[in-house]
Amino acid sequence: MGTQGTRNEALAYQQLKNLRSQYSHTIDHGAATGDWDDFISLYTEDAVVDYPQETMHGREEIREFSEEIEEYYEYSMHTAQMPMLDVDGDGATGTWYMLVFYIATDGSEGYVVGRYEDEYRRVDDEWKFSRIEAYIDRDSGGFHV
Repeated sequence: MGTQGTRNEALAYQQLKNLRSQYSHTIDHGAATGDWDDFISLYTEDAVVDYPQETMHGREEIREFSEEIEEYYEYSMHTAQMPMLDVDGDGATGTWYMLVFYIATDGSEGYVVGRYEDEYRRVDDEWKFSRIEAYIDRDSGGFHV
């Protein structure tokens, strides 16, 4: 493989970790402020997001769903841990454990544990989500099922 291949893989790995971190920050920011532009910019135009509540196709459907969650969250903190990433040229896949804490607008509090199964595509030298599947193992408040 050589040194250059190792460096490229290490760079892609770090960029994918940053992308998943941006997801967490921007979804929480969007839910708090209603500003979803940064969140939506993380996706390819044809991205598919499959959450337990709904499957969305393309950026516009992702934006519409995201704007709807403002009604439910007063506060949220999304985290993702222990990535397993596989990079193959301009495509990659990843599995992450998820832990989300939230306060609903009715004042109830909860947490979610599960995992994200991601597909990524490098577009104009920038990694984007092309597919996200979220699997919920437990939601203490029942909001995400």
